[in-house]
Amino acid sequence: MRTRRLTITGQVQGVGFRPFVYRVAVRLFVSGTVRNHPGGVSIIAAAEPEILDKFQRRLLEDAPALARPEHLVVEEEWAGDSGYLDFRIIASASGGPAGRITVDTGCCIECVLELRDEDDRRHGHALVNCTGCGPRYTIATGTPWDRAKTTMAEFPLCDACRAEYEDPLDRRFHAEPVCCPDCGPRLRLGSAVDPIAAALQILESGSILAVKGLGGYHLAVDAGDDDVVMRLRKLKGRDRKPFAVMVRDLDAARELVKLSPSAGPLLLSPEAPIVLANRVGEGVARSVAFDSHRLGVMLPNTPIQYLLAAGFEGPLVMTSLNRTDDPLVSDDEAACGFGPKGVGGILLHDRKIQRAVDDSIFADHSSGPMPVRRARGCVPAPIRLPIAAAEPGLAVGGDLKSVVAVVRGDEAILSQHLGDLEHPEACRRFRETVADLLALFEVEPRWIAADLHPGYRSRTFAGEMAADLGIPLHLVQHHHAHLAAVMAEHGREEPTVGLTLDGVGYGDDGTSWGGEVLLGDLSKCVRVGRVRPLLLPGGDAAAKETGRCALAWLYDLLGPGFHGHPLAIEVMPDAERRRAMAEMLVGGINCPVSSGAGRLFDAAAALTGRCARNEFEAQGGMALESAASRSKRRPSGESVIPLVPGRPFELDHRPLLAAMIEMTLAGEPVEDIAFFFHDALARALAHAASFAARAATNDTVALTGGVFLNGILSDLVVRRLQSEGYNVLLHRVVPPGDGGLALGQAAVAAAMGKE
Repeated sequence: MRTRRLTITGQVQGVGFRPFVYRVAVRLFVSGTVRNHPGGVSIIAAAEPEILDKFQRRLLEDAPALARPEHLVVEEEWAGDSGYLDFRIIASASGGPAGRITVDTGCCIECVLELRDEDDRRHGHALVNCTGCGPRYTIATGTPWDRAKTTMAEFPLCDACRAEYEDPLDRRFHAEPVCCPDCGPRLRLGSAVDPIAAALQILESGSILAVKGLGGYHLAVDAGDDDVVMRLRKLKGRDRKPFAVMVRDLDAARELVKLSPSAGPLLLSPEAPIVLANRVGEGVARSVAFDSHRLGVMLPNTPIQYLLAAGFEGPLVMTSLNRTDDPLVSDDEAACGFGPKGVGGILLHDRKIQRAVDDSIFADHSSGPMPVRRARGCVPAPIRLPIAAAEPGLAVGGDLKSVVAVVRGDEAILSQHLGDLEHPEACRRFRETVADLLALFEVEPRWIAADLHPGYRSRTFAGEMAADLGIPLHLVQHHHAHLAAVMAEHGREEPTVGLTLDGVGYGDDGTSWGGEVLLGDLSKCVRVGRVRPLLLPGGDAAAKETGRCALAWLYDLLGPGFHGHPLAIEVMPDAERRRAMAEMLVGGINCPVSSGAGRLFDAAAALTGRCARNEFEAQGGMALESAASRSKRRPSGESVIPLVPGRPFELDHRPLLAAMIEMTLAGEPVEDIAFFFHDALARALAHAASFAARAATNDTVALTGGVFLNGILSDLVVRRLQSEGYNVLLHRVVPPGDGGLALGQAAVAAAMGKE
């Protein structure tokens, strides 16, 4: 007989791991104990050596679906038994490093069946959950994961639930949020006796319903009713940005969108994200997504959503309860404030939401799903860094699509999506989240990483915090962080060629970058190529008014007389404004230089009449992609954009504009012109990456930056590079846009610390 002390770290709390350990031990006749401790799970196991070996293998190989055991350490081993005659689950330990909080997950099939079973005591119970599903991160108040450290602490278990909670063979054994209609939080909608029936009546009457979920509130309306969708847009202040819809099941989703082989399983996964996929049918009111070729679809992921979907015919728009650009509302009082503003009713429950978390979003590309927003179902699952940080730290990301990360050892724990920091409420949420993550995971930072941009609010915050704590501040160039993020996802340390395409990022030379070919590893990076820069009249104003980008492109091609060109007149009919733009461009007045690929998409969108103004980020690029998706001829853009040698080399896009002008004047369809733009740019980018890789004798190319959320561009570049034999790295864990910056900053800071 031998006795071993085992420590397992990873995602092993809140996922039914201790009951699993118990069942394995009982079947193998292992005696001892298992308990949570702040860093994971601690086990004392006694049996014959060969049985203990088998026990250890089973713990790693047969773990529950939501568990992610990563390290098994045998700390001590001694002869003799453990002093236990059986195997027990004992109280959690305290002290030591903080453990992990598990992600919130969609309602599992067992709970859905109970929800629908009229003979089950949890029939219709709108907060049903078990060890395999339900709230985790959104209700956690501390570690280790125990009911006392959740917002369920105020709901004492009834006798029936306690019997399940204490039965090691029950699937609700130590399911901390477990409850039933007799002892758990309750659903309510005003004075309605049946809140779900009342909610369905509101939806069927063409009104707006507010619904409290896992990490915040949704606003729901009938997706087939154009009038109520437009009223919803007015309520949110969201004029054109597409809405996502919730459908009953996968078959209903396929009636609206074309799903790739990997998208269906993603919709059905415990993460249950929104998936952006190409539309195949009408099925929803035009105002849901207007002319977008994509539609965001989701399946029910909470018991409340299952009950609503079961009782309502057709898809429902599901969007966050907030004004556009404000953070998600999770507070009951704030949600009730929307009532007088046009909401027909508020479906509430009295389980407190500890932290607001949006829905996660993935884009369905031919090359595989790509994260757009990493939130519910994904956070706070840690991401393994290729190089462990010597000391704990904090990465604050950027100002757009803000995400922060705490770092301990080789783990980066990223926050949920926080919004854009130009908005005061998002700034407040950003500061609160930094404090929350540091406290929840018991991290005292010894360094802080931030973006290089001197005007970023996140950098200012990081500088002040670093000064207050007397710790180093690491400034990481924006596009190096993008490259490091995708490298970190793939566990790569070696030098890599990176195509980094976005709208704007502060460059090493003080100008605006965004169309770069980089060569770098985690600790250092150089720019070897770029998209030819443009002058942007009015700077940030050009990111909103796409016509300014179009005029800048015409000026770059035609020179000072550009403002008299027919396309310039069409883009900006007001002659006086057009002359003012010409004076700015010719004189270089308030015209910062930018190599941002996002602005090139804006220019093309304006010139093709797809988008005159960006009401939301990347609207112009999305409109251009939608037009390109409808191209019948799909004209080739081969050899249109030449590579001009230099340090850095440049991709000269002026011949592309000349060809687009010729196509426009010849009356060719806008859809063909839009595809031609995509194809020409994709070919040039693939050539540029290949050129840089050959010079560096490198066979790996990473694609990163928000522009690569464009499915047509991304797929075209990937296919060309893979056909030439390159290993292409794509984002699969964090978004390619600024939502991934914190991971890149963390990876760079860890590597710099090692050096």
